[in-house]
Amino acid sequence: MAYNIGDKYAPLVVEWNQAITEFQPTWSRFANVRADNVFSLQNYADIKPGVLASYTSGDITEAGTSYGSFAEQTVTALGFGRRITLTGRDVALDPGLVDRKASELLSAAQMTVESSVYDALEGGFTAPVDNGAGGTTPVLDGTFYLQDGSTQNNAVNAALSATSLASARQKLMEWKNYNGDPMGLGMGNLALIVSPKNADLAEQITKSPLARETFQTPDLAAAGAFINPQSMRPYDVIVSPFLTADDDDWFLVQTGPQSPIVYWTAQAPKLVIEEHAVNQTVEMSVLLYHKVYIQTPPNGIIASNV
Repeated sequence: MAYNIGDKYAPLVVEWNQAITEFQPTWSRFANVRADNVFSLQNYADIKPGVLASYTSGDITEAGTSYGSFAEQTVTALGFGRRITLTGRDVALDPGLVDRKASELLSAAQMTVESSVYDALEGGFTAPVDNGAGGTTPVLDGTFYLQDGSTQNNAVNAALSATSLASARQKLMEWKNYNGDPMGLGMGNLALIVSPKNADLAEQITKSPLARETFQTPDLAAAGAFINPQSMRPYDVIVSPFLTADDDDWFLVQTGPQSPIVYWTAQAPKLVIEEHAVNQTVEMSVLLYHKVYIQTPPNGIIASNV
């Protein structure tokens, strides 16, 4: 039977479930969380605002505007789990064994949740999605079509530097919706996501009041230093050791509701402890059902696959 309130492991289960719901992963600063049962999502083109047909002498020229599926995306949840079986004899001889294994399961669940977003970021360079024109393209470093047939992409593909970061922010500000209208991205808080290799560099670029320049002497440096425009931007540097595919890759993400990065889950992971009298064992298990995806079109993210 599974232990319920009143059973000897009930306090441990309650504490575990509370700890996992209070866990704050680093990606919570730039990703959105959805907790619903919607697996299949579609984005649709909107009628271009503020544009009406012209008319002469009462004859209205009706403008044709297409409306239909655009950059379709199907999201299928993934399942993760871990089960540990302890012998009744080991539990009896080591009273702290169940608590320690519960702690290990908590860490495993937290790391699965933490790493999933960064896995999705790295996988975005190869994951194919609808490009809005009947074909496919990588969700990051991809080419997406607008209503008028023009294209835009969300790639910089240059090593992190003050110049490449400025280019990424410019591209973010220039990003348009399906109708070709600027979306107003890049104006608010931005997350700069890097691996540990570029942690110091990211801080220097975004936080240093002086621009990164090379001077011949300290006197010239003091006299000729320029103000670093990036230091006046609201960048939040996020360093993750889970970016392992290429530690030179980096990502610039619009935070808040406009972030296209979504962590979906039906519910938080839960610990279940069962004691089996027949074979004298204690079984501990955790199940996690979630999915991380980048909404398409990927409005709000510029990536650099170096």
